Amino acid sequence: LMSKSESEILEVLNGLGSKKLDLDILFSYYSLKLSFEIRKVIAEKIGMQERKGYFLLEKMIKKFGLKVEFIEALKLTNEKDAKDLLLKNLYQNNKLNIHIINALEPWGGEIELTLIREIFDICEIDFWIAGLNILHFKAHQLTDEILLSFIDQIKIYDDFKINYKIISILKRRESEIVCKLLYEYSLNKELEIAKYAIFSLGSIWNDNSFEQLSKLENEIKDPSLLKCIKNQKLISNQFLINK
Repeated sequence: LMSKSESEILEVLNGLGSKKLDLDILFSYYSLKLSFEIRKVIAEKIGMQERKGYFLLEKMIKKFGLKVEFIEALKLTNEKDAKDLLLKNLYQNNKLNIHIINALEPWGGEIELTLIREIFDICEIDFWIAGLNILHFKAHQLTDEILLSFIDQIKIYDDFKINYKIISILKRRESEIVCKLLYEYSLNKELEIAKYAIFSLGSIWNDNSFEQLSKLENEIKDPSLLKCIKNQKLISNQFLINK
C-alpha cells in the first residue's frame, strides 16, 4: 500500500461529508508521522462509527498509546466501554488528565461526585470549564446545596466563560437561592453576562424569579438592561397570571 501524503488524505476525508469510510482504510491512513491535525481528523472519523469505531480505537490505543486524538475520538463513540476506558486512565503522573476530563462530558450524569469535587479543586480554568460541562449533565440529580457548593468555589474568579456556563446550569432550576444568584449575575459588569442572567430569570416563570426581576428593576441604571428586565417581567407576568 502506497502511503498517501497529508494533502491526499485530507482530500479524501474532507470529500466524505457525512458518509462513512471503511474502518480498515482509515486505519491504514493513520501514522504517528502525520501532523496532529490530520491524526485528529482520522480519529474523529473512526469515533463517529460508534461501536465499531470504539473497537478499532481500542486496538489503536494498544498499538500507538493513548494519544490525545484517540481520547477525543472516544468521546464521539457514545460507548459505555469508552467511558470505562477513559475512567481507567484518569491520571497521568498522578495528575488528572484534562483531555480525559473533557472527553467524559457526555457521561456527566454517571460521574461520581468525588471525581467532580477533585476536578473543581484544581485551580485551573480549563479544569473548571470541563467540570461545569460535566455538571451540566449531573445537575438534575443534585440538590441546590451540593450544586452551589461547586459553583461557590469558582464564581469569585468572575471569568466570562465560567460565568456563562454557570448561568446555563442555573437557569434550568427554580428555587429562591438560585434566583438570588441569578440576580447577582444580572449585576455583572460584563453586559453579555448580565443580559444572559436576566433572560434566564425571565425563563424560570415563578414568584422567586419575578421577585428578583422586580428588585433588579429598581437597581439597574443601564437603559438596554432595563428594557430587557421590563420585557422579561411582562413575559413572566403573563405566565404567572395564567398559571
